[in-house]
Amino acid sequence: MKTVRRILLPAVDHADSSHAVVKPAVGCVRDIVKTVYLAAIQVYTRFVCVEREISSSISLRARLDVVPREASHERHRLSLEKHSYIETACVVCTWHGDVILKDSASIGIGSIVIGPVQMGENSACAQHCFISGQSHHYEDISKNFRAQGFETSQVIIQNDVWIGSNCVILCGAKIGNNSVIGAGSVVTSNIPPYSVAVGNPARVIKKYDFKTEQWVRVRESVTNVRL
Repeated sequence: MKTVRRILLPAVDHADSSHAVVKPAVGCVRDIVKTVYLAAIQVYTRFVCVEREISSSISLRARLDVVPREASHERHRLSLEKHSYIETACVVCTWHGDVILKDSASIGIGSIVIGPVQMGENSACAQHCFISGQSHHYEDISKNFRAQGFETSQVIIQNDVWIGSNCVILCGAKIGNNSVIGAGSVVTSNIPPYSVAVGNPARVIKKYDFKTEQWVRVRESVTNVRL
């Protein structure tokens, strides 16, 4: 009997107190209530708070943080134009700025997008990307970074841009038309149109030459990069 008790109730055996059972039980109930509450917010958000065309698509497993839940949050737009879509397990947050997806723009599986962000027509990010137009201040070491506020600067991703998997696009970055960002890159500044950029921080390694109609390497030192 002691063995069964030790397996089923290890916390009780360790603490020898009813509190060891009560606290996990109360915590579990709290988790259930919170889950139901957040699910209700998601339903309300999808029916009331999202501007979207009928042909757009949002996975039922995506999380949309549009409704403010703290004093520091503000209500901003989440807008999906024709044929744009948000994939499974994505998180899209508009508490600090609009998130706008133009025609046929897409957010890949497991990606996180924090506004203000605008994605142009036919642009796409692959799986597990992080795109944020918001950044915390940290300069005052006497305060926790959460107490220091934040800055916002819109991320602009223009038309026909391809962002590879596991990329990070930071506050204020602008990616020009028809550019490609290699997988795993970190974009901290502007990338010109018709460019291929890779690395941390991302640097342009190729540009499209309209005279020869070819992609021309501009950094010979970068080799063996998979795009």
